[in-house]
Amino acid sequence: MICKYITIKVINNGPILPGGIYLCDDKHKMAQADKKDLQNLIDKGINEKLPFVFYRLPDKEEIHCIAQSSKENNIAEKLRGFMFAPFIDGDSAPSYFIKADSYLTARLDEFIGLGLKIKDVSGKQTGVYATKEEFVQQVETAVKEIKSGKLNKVILSRVQKIDVKIGPLEIFIELCKKYKTAFVSLVVIPGKTVWITASPELLVSMEGADMKTVALAGTKSANSNTPWSDKEKEEQKIVADYISSVLDKYCTEIKVSGPTDAIAGNIMHLKTEFNAKRNTSLKVLVDELHPTPAVCGMPKKEAIGFINNTELHKRKYYTGYLGPYNIDGKAELFVNLRCAEVFNDSVDIYIGGGITSESIAEKEWDETVMKSQTLLSVMLPKAKVV
Repeated sequence: MICKYITIKVINNGPILPGGIYLCDDKHKMAQADKKDLQNLIDKGINEKLPFVFYRLPDKEEIHCIAQSSKENNIAEKLRGFMFAPFIDGDSAPSYFIKADSYLTARLDEFIGLGLKIKDVSGKQTGVYATKEEFVQQVETAVKEIKSGKLNKVILSRVQKIDVKIGPLEIFIELCKKYKTAFVSLVVIPGKTVWITASPELLVSMEGADMKTVALAGTKSANSNTPWSDKEKEEQKIVADYISSVLDKYCTEIKVSGPTDAIAGNIMHLKTEFNAKRNTSLKVLVDELHPTPAVCGMPKKEAIGFINNTELHKRKYYTGYLGPYNIDGKAELFVNLRCAEVFNDSVDIYIGGGITSESIAEKEWDETVMKSQTLLSVMLPKAKVV
């Protein structure tokens, strides 16, 4: 038996095999990329300003590595790669598609000790950081709008700046270790933006005609023994009802299960799962679903308007969506939650919560503090909250 390493480079729309580096023998056994392969991928991205991404799917061990060999940004139904889309598409935060010109797989321990010079690839920090008083006032305003009948629900968020010395690869490694059920990723668009994510929420998963999505809303401590409040039940029901209405338009054989408790790190949510057969394209479904009431509100148009007029910051890619597309015949897109934009010596953590008529402003602030612990827990004690 003759064995050798072969680097597979995907050209245009050529077929992607389930890995980029292989140990080829009579059984075509795949071999994992090593540190040298991964460092070469990073160095090429930094030196040539080419986008790349590392990600791990929920409940999986394998790390996937996708890199593009050009600076073009083409999004097409037949391409294979990684989607990275903002809350609302625009010039300040455009959608990116990282085409899988190179696709490697690796073990997590191969990332330990790798170098990524963030100062060479990250964009400029432009965050606006609401104080507790400002956020509480925003929530109180939202409750008034809901009680007046202008909104049913709206999600409000804030940005928390953290001075931190731990690098993005170290954060990625620790998130993968700590949050086994999360979708964890590190997206690098050189000169534009760098994002780290540990999301608990699937937007949509597709394989052939089969599709899956979830309604995830309502928040309490994972250690809480108190029953779900009417506010949290209402918040989750609004999301589930909206998703049901979209699937009724574009799918058949719809199966619904839940709501059930779903633990994500130190937090618990209510989750309803939907499985169905689709009769339309992924793009149509995503355009209808995103942004769901779980990250925006209802009615959608009015909620987006309220968010844009109330929040002090631009959400950029927070509450957008991201994930592998046409990899191994699947598309698996996740909502960009529990995430942060990474800079040279600091990060901007984005956190928010759903506001309904029953919301209490101080408790909504406390919820954002609790959610911030997903990322803070892997940065501390090497971080300073600003």
